[in-house]
Amino acid sequence: MPDLTISILTAVIGFFLSFLVDFFKKWRSSVYVGIFAAIFGIGWIVYVFLEQGFLEATIIFSILLFSFFSFPVPERSGAQSQEIIGKLKEQGAREIVLSKNKERILLDFLFAGLFMGIAVLYFLFGPNSPITLVLLYSFVSLVAGLMKRIRLFRSLRFFYAEQEEALYAVSFIETKKYPLKELSEASVQTRPDVLQLFPLFSLFSPHTDYTTSVGKTWKLSFSGEKIYLTPDPSESMDFVLREERKKLEEIEVKPFYHQSNWKRLLGKGYFAATVKGVGAYAALLTLFTFMGISPLVTAMVILLFWIFNLWISDRVLKMALDMKEISDPQLLPIIEKVFSRAGLSHVTIYVTESVEYNGLAAGANIGRSLVALTSETLKLPLEAIEGILAHEAIHVKKRDVLTGQLLRFVLIGWIVIGIFFIHETYPNLLKNHQILVFFVLWILIFLLPAFQSLITQWMEVRADHLGATLLDGGNVQMAKSLSILSEHQDQASEKAIGYHVVPEEEQEAEEKDERLSSLERDSWFFRFLEFQFMSHPPMYWRVHSLRTTETGWNIGKIKLWWNSRFQESLPNWKKKSTDRHSSSNSSDGSV
Repeated sequence: MPDLTISILTAVIGFFLSFLVDFFKKWRSSVYVGIFAAIFGIGWIVYVFLEQGFLEATIIFSILLFSFFSFPVPERSGAQSQEIIGKLKEQGAREIVLSKNKERILLDFLFAGLFMGIAVLYFLFGPNSPITLVLLYSFVSLVAGLMKRIRLFRSLRFFYAEQEEALYAVSFIETKKYPLKELSEASVQTRPDVLQLFPLFSLFSPHTDYTTSVGKTWKLSFSGEKIYLTPDPSESMDFVLREERKKLEEIEVKPFYHQSNWKRLLGKGYFAATVKGVGAYAALLTLFTFMGISPLVTAMVILLFWIFNLWISDRVLKMALDMKEISDPQLLPIIEKVFSRAGLSHVTIYVTESVEYNGLAAGANIGRSLVALTSETLKLPLEAIEGILAHEAIHVKKRDVLTGQLLRFVLIGWIVIGIFFIHETYPNLLKNHQILVFFVLWILIFLLPAFQSLITQWMEVRADHLGATLLDGGNVQMAKSLSILSEHQDQASEKAIGYHVVPEEEQEAEEKDERLSSLERDSWFFRFLEFQFMSHPPMYWRVHSLRTTETGWNIGKIKLWWNSRFQESLPNWKKKSTDRHSSSNSSDGSV
C-alpha cells in the first residue's frame, strides 16, 4: 500500500486539476491548461514510482483518476445558465422562489462528516491495509457529493413554463425539464425527510434532492424520477394540483433526531456502515489496533462480526429501506399461492418506495428471509408481479443470498491468503519482480467478478426456470413477466434521460444514437461483458431461454446456459448483431 499522506495528497491534486481544467475551459487557453494538468499528473505518478515503487505508483494512479473524474464538473457555466433563464423568462415562464437556509446543507455535512470522521480516525490510527484504499475512495466520493450539493444549493432555480406545462430546474450542475403530463403523484411534507434523502441511507436511486431548506417539501413523482423541492411558503404550487388531486394534505415528517426516528436512524446508520461501506469494520479494526490486540484475534472478531451482520441482514434492510408489509387484498392471494407452492410459510413480503422496477430477496436463511418489491413494481399487471414473486421465492428456497455472500467471502479470502503467502514465503519476489506481481494481482482482481458471475448467473437462471414451475402459466408466464418488467424499466430509464436539457449539438447526436431495448440482442462485445462479468445473463437471453424450452429445471438447462455463456460472448460472423430476442434485467440480488 502507498503512504497514506501521499494517497490523500493525490486525491487533493486530482480534485484541483479537475477544477483547473473546468475553470479555464471557456477560454482558448484551456487546451494549455489540459496539457499542464496531464504533464503534472504524469510527473506526480513518476515521482511516486521513484519514491515507493511500481505497485504503489499504480494504486496512486487509480486514486488520481478517480478523484479527477469524481469532481462535480457542472454541465453548464454561470453564463450558460443565465442564458437558459433568460430564454425561459422571454417565453413567459414564472420563477418559483425557493426557500433557502443553511440548516439544510449543514445536515448533509453532519451525516457525511460522521462517516468521513471514521475514515480520518482509521487513517490516523488504523493499520495500513486494503481497507485504507476502500475508505479513501469513499472519502473522495463523499467530498465530491458535498461539493455538488453546495453548487446545487447556491445556483438552483425553478421555473414553471405554462405554455409547455413543464417544470424547469436550472443550476450550474445540470438543467432538467419535467413535463407535468409525466407527473403521476404529488404530495407535501412538513419538512424534508433527510433519512430518506441522504445517499448512503438508500439502496436504490429513487429521488433527486432539490431541497434547500428544512421547511415545507413538495414530492413530485414523474415517470422514472422522483424530485423533492422546498418552495418559499409564499409561492403557489396550484399548477400541480389538478382536479383529480384537489387539495393536498401535509404529511408530517419529524426531525431525524426525534424520538420516533431513533430506530430508523440506527438502522440506516448501521446499513450505511456495514452494507454500503466498510466504516463499521474500519472502526473495529482501528479500535483493536489502538488497543494493541493481536492480528489473529482481530481477524477472528471481524469474521464473527461479518457473520453477525449476515444473520441480521433482513432486519437491517427492513429498517434501512423503510419497508412496509404488503396488505393489498389483490396481491395477498397471489403471494399465498406462490409461496405455498414453494413450501415457504415464514417469508414476509414487503414494499419499499422507489421509482425503479425491481425486487430483491434478503436474509441468511429461510427462517430469516424477506422479499421486497419496489412501489413502482406493484403498478405492473398482477400476472407479471406473480412471476417476479416466483423468481424471488426460489432465491429464498435455495438460500441464494447466503450462498452469494459466502462465495464473495471465499473468493476474496483466497486472494488475500495468496498475497499474504507470497509476501511471507517469497519476499524478494515482490521486490525484484514488481511488474510481474502487479499484472498477476490485477488479473486476479479482474477475474474476481468473472468467478462470481459463474455462480450468480447460474442461480438467476435457476430462479427463472424453477420459478416458472410455481406459476399456472409455466415458462410462458415467467417469460411474459420478465418481458413486461424489462419494457417498463427501459421506458422509465428513457424518460429519466429525457428530462436532461442538453445543447442542440448533443441532442442531435443522441437522436442519431440508436438505443437498443433490453429485449434486443446487443453487439458481441456487450454480450461478452454481460455474460462474463455481470451477476445476471443478458436480458434477451433469459426470456428466450424460457420461451424455447419446457417448464422445469434439469441438466439440459444448465448446459444451455453454459454453452450460451461462451457462444454468445464471441463475435457472430454468420448473423448480424441486431438479431432480436427477449429477456429482462435487474440488479444484484433481484429479479
